[in-house]
Amino acid sequence: MKKFSLVILLLLSLVFTLSACGKNEFEIVVGATKSPHSEILNCEAVKNYVESKGYTLKVKIYHDYVTPNKALQDEALDANYFQHIPYLTEEIETKGYDLKAACQVHNEPLNLYGIVKTDNFQNETIYIINDASNVERAYKLLQANGLIDTYSVENFNANNPVYTTSVAGLKIECIDSGLLRYKVEEDAYAVIPGNFALTAWGAQRAAEYKVFGESVDVAYPNIIACRSEDLNSDKIKILVEALAQEEVREFIESTYGPTVNYVFESFIK
Repeated sequence: MKKFSLVILLLLSLVFTLSACGKNEFEIVVGATKSPHSEILNCEAVKNYVESKGYTLKVKIYHDYVTPNKALQDEALDANYFQHIPYLTEEIETKGYDLKAACQVHNEPLNLYGIVKTDNFQNETIYIINDASNVERAYKLLQANGLIDTYSVENFNANNPVYTTSVAGLKIECIDSGLLRYKVEEDAYAVIPGNFALTAWGAQRAAEYKVFGESVDVAYPNIIACRSEDLNSDKIKILVEALAQEEVREFIESTYGPTVNYVFESFIK
């Protein structure tokens, strides 16, 4: 009787496993931060294209930069869409992930935001994000606009950022990305990635709060990332093809204006 029960349990387990595999075979699961990434994925042009190929698209929203790559590596996702290549490279080098970029889709120029506009930053504190790849990007922006003279990200320490400035009393502090918007709302200044600004305030208010920003040609493109072994899979090819459509460009331009720029390029050969 015990052997019979064990056989039944094994058969049931096999049935459930096969059912689960069958259920997900034609579903493309993509992790994304809320705006603009999940909104782009959920636009009619992308979803219709995926469905025309016999698949469905499921978008899981994340509110941080750490979880989506871990979820992708652990096979909880088929792809993710939230990061640029320098950040992906840093994640691969520090955490050993086996991930690759499948395509670039858009860029969001990094901006300094403040409710009160000024060109005099004496005795001000500017808050920037606390991960190394985006810290260097923020430093470049501040240097290009004359607020810092030199900087270093070698052996980066968020508690002791290395920079020099000739602006009297100017200080730079590195804080968690989720806190940057609140500093702006407290009448301080912060260098914020575009997707966080869009999520916090929407495209119109983000444009109003912008003090200065990167030029389009130096902004880092945001990418679709996948596991290396899946780069040429049907799911990833279909997702990349969906984002390559002219209708996606039109959606981005009409929805976000100059805050988000469509710069699609496929990396699948």
